[in-house]
Formats: sequence, C-alpha cells, structure tokens
Amino acid sequence: MNERNEINEQRRLHKSYIIFPFFSVLKSLLPFFVLIILKGLNWSAVPWYLYAGGGALVTLPSLLYGWLKWRKFSYTLQEDRIVLRRGMFVREERSIYFSRIHAVQTQQPLIQRMLRIAQLKIETPGGSKEADGVLPALRVDEAKRVERWLYQKRNEAVVKEPAAITPGQPMGTSGAETGIRDEYTGIEREHGIDPDLGSAYESGADSRPNRVDGSESIEAVETEMPVQQEPLLRLSAGRLFVGALTTMNLPLLLVFATGTYSFADDLLPDHFYRRLVEEAGSLPAIWWLGLIPLMFLLAWILSAVLFTIKYAGFTVEREGGNISIVSGLLERKKHVFSPTKVQAVAIREGLLRQPFGYAEVEIYVLTSEKEKKMMLHPLLPMREVNELLASIVPQYELQADIAKPPSRALWFFLRWKLLIAMLVGIAGTIYFGMVGMGLFPLLLPVFGLWGYARYKDEGLNIYGKQLLIRHRQISRLTVLMRRPHVVTVNAIATSRQHAKSLLTVQATLMVNRGGWKATFLDQAHVVAVQNWMHQAAQHAVRSKP
Repeated sequence: MNERNEINEQRRLHKSYIIFPFFSVLKSLLPFFVLIILKGLNWSAVPWYLYAGGGALVTLPSLLYGWLKWRKFSYTLQEDRIVLRRGMFVREERSIYFSRIHAVQTQQPLIQRMLRIAQLKIETPGGSKEADGVLPALRVDEAKRVERWLYQKRNEAVVKEPAAITPGQPMGTSGAETGIRDEYTGIEREHGIDPDLGSAYESGADSRPNRVDGSESIEAVETEMPVQQEPLLRLSAGRLFVGALTTMNLPLLLVFATGTYSFADDLLPDHFYRRLVEEAGSLPAIWWLGLIPLMFLLAWILSAVLFTIKYAGFTVEREGGNISIVSGLLERKKHVFSPTKVQAVAIREGLLRQPFGYAEVEIYVLTSEKEKKMMLHPLLPMREVNELLASIVPQYELQADIAKPPSRALWFFLRWKLLIAMLVGIAGTIYFGMVGMGLFPLLLPVFGLWGYARYKDEGLNIYGKQLLIRHRQISRLTVLMRRPHVVTVNAIATSRQHAKSLLTVQATLMVNRGGWKATFLDQAHVVAVQNWMHQAAQHAVRSKP
C-alpha cells in the first residue's frame, strides 16, 4: 500500500468503544440501585433467574448497540481534511478542513482512563458548545500520533492559505477589522509570536518547505516532525496540599445542603423523617447558630477534596507553538491552546489566599466553544504572576498601580452592605428573640469591613494597549485584557452617582459577554478608558486604503 492509499484509508475506533453504551446505562441506573439499597431490599429473596434476566436485559442490548455504533463510526485522513462518518439510521458525514482546526486535544476521561485508551477532540472556531469532532476511543499512542499529524497539516494549510489571497486587505474584512488586526499583529510580533500561524515559533520551528501533495503518512510526519515538548511548570504535592487547604467553595455549601434535604425527604421513611424534623425544631436557637460554622467547615473539607481530585498532576508544557495544560486524578484532562488566542487573564485572590499572598490564574481562550476558561495555575504567589505570564502569554503584564475610587465613593460601597446587615439582624431578632439580637454586633462590623474592602480594592489601569480592571465581590478579581479583544466599553451610573461624578466602567469581550466592571470610579478615569478604546477605531480609520 502506497502512502496516498494509507492516508485515505478508512480507520475505526478502538474496540473498547463497544462497551461505552453499557457504561452509560449503568450510570443512568445508579440512582435506582442506591434507592433500592436504602429501602432495605432483601436481596436473598430474589430468585437467581431474575438477576440473570435483569443482567441480560441490560448487557446484551447495550453491547449490540455498542457494536453497531462501532461498526458505523469511522474516520478518514485525507489530503486537506479529516472526515468523520457515524450514525446507524441517519448517516452523518462531517469534514473538518485542516485550515479550520483551532485545537486538537488528547484527553482521558474516567471511562477512557479505566480502559487505558484516550479520546481526541478537534475544535474549530464557531462558538459551538462541544468540539466539532470527537474520536472517543483510540489507543493512547494512536491518539498522540493523530494529534501531531493534524497539527502539522494545520500548520501547512495555514501557511499555504494566505498565498492564495491577493496581497492587501483580506477578503470579507472591513477597514476597522483590518486596523485592529494590524494593531494586534504588531503587538504579537514584538513578543516573537507569529499571528498568522497562531503559535509562538521562537523555538523548535521547522523551516523546511512543506509538502503540498498530501502524501505523508502519520508515521512519516511523526518521524520527520517531532513535536518539541518543553515543561513550563508542574504543581508540586506541597503546593497542591496548600491549595486544597486554602480553597473555600461557598456555592458548594448551598448545593450540598439542598441535596441533603432533598435526599432525606425522598429516601427516609415518613415517620422517621417527621420525627427528625420535629426534634430539630425543638432545638434551642443557639444550637442553630452553632451549626453555621460547622457547615462552613464541611464546605471547606469538600472543597479541599474536590480541588485535589481536579488539579492532581497539574502540568503545563509548550508543544511546538502551543501550550498544553494537563490535570486530574480520576479524569485526566488535557487542554491545548495558542498564546495568541488568549483574550483575557483573570487573577483571583480568595479570602483564604489573599492574606498569604497567593492567587489562582485563569485565562479566557477563543476556541470553538462560546466561552472557555482554563486554569493556568491553581495556586501561585502574587510575586510570581508576571514571571508566569512572561513565559506563556508575554503580551500581558500585571501592573501594581491602579486608579482607585475617590473618598466620596465610600458610602456607595457601604450602604447596601449595612442595610443587609440590619435586615438580617431584625429577622434574627424576630425569629430567635434575645439571642437573635446578638447578630447586630456581629454582622454590622463584618458587612462594614466587606464594603470597605471593596472600596479599597476597586480600580483600573491603562498600560499601553492593555486594560486592567479590578473588582471584588467575595474574592478579589483582577482582569487583564488587550484592546484588540475588547468589544465594548460601557459607562454606567444612576442620577445620584452622576451628581457625584462617579461612574461604573464595564468592558466586554467576545469570550465573556457579561464582561468585567469596576464600580464608582471618578468620571475622569472612566472617560480615559473610553478615549483609550476610541484610539482603536481611529487607528482603523487611518488604516483604510
């Protein structure tokens, strides 16, 4: 078989894909099994043939369905695209052209990791919720070979594509878009990043002429074009432990409490549940107040466990011109992105981390998904943030100086917090009596400090073509974004705030339509941001031919 036939050969998934439907059925039946166990079913009283019949009823159709899916799922690597064919009753054929590939990711979710296989996700720009192409069951080595081959073909296609376009303004691009693109191109070239290839080729780039006949095999590409992997950072066991201990997921507390209540209501016997509710209602008020720190402790423990499971083995590597992030104890996930696709950097300092000078760093990446966040580092000293950004996304830099709200804005940060504290104290007094009055000296200082912390931490900064916005709800969030990615900048204020010359500025990006804001700033600072944004439009107008 020659190389061309090898490329156009129809390939199938790993045969373990046949049992995927069986795992899906077991997953859907798991709540049913838990319910039966809690109801105290006498398993020995059930005849053996019912067990056998139930097992056959679940296993045989699932395996048959899985075998048919496996037989009808194939993929073909062609000269300019990868073609996926699947479907038993309605056949679907999807062609993904190499020039449209945004990212290729080799991942190992739980089932794939148990079976020692991998799945390959192929993403293209477009805003869909899922990847455009998924090969859910490949041998690990085969998935890596296909991933490298697709990246090589993508780079070849991207290099060849501009040659087919007449030099000058790209087709279908407005003058404003061209100006912004030129502005961003200049930024990236300053940092050694090629915006056309969407990759940083400062090391390991191949300058050989590309083959355009599409006759290279996967094995040939892997031999001739090895992907250079450069480790950038690895989360140590000690840092993982500290990160787990400084994690507090308050929404998890609410979800856990609601789930526990629903679980008890549905599964516990009625008489036992009623008795439990009656006895709980007769407990003294001080007992209920003491339950609050216990629930926070429970949320802290659960958050620490989930943090460890999610970020165990956290590693960041440079693969050619892309960055890969791998993490996970049960599900080993891998995310691959180009540094030029990073539209924003978010630095979050939690309540338990900020006093010790630690933060987590997230990035917003333009991918085939509508909005995609990636964890760049789950626990990092603030003094090392710029070092991390310089090694991965050098176009971003954290600045220490920010423009903060004026002193006349302090009351706007305090008023709603103090009102909430008063209302909670009044409700506690009505419900708990004299014990509830103790909430006033507790809540007023806490909510007052919360409002003052927001006042001290709010602000913004303009540094060249970069905008920094800092805002606090519970955690302190600092967001870095570049002007070419900013879609809108809005100034918001009530009539009373206008009278005080105080405005709220909100910047939105394509990857985050909700945007980020800094509240109750001096009007002059907000106007400076608007003028900064207008410079991009003026540059675009000047760039028109």
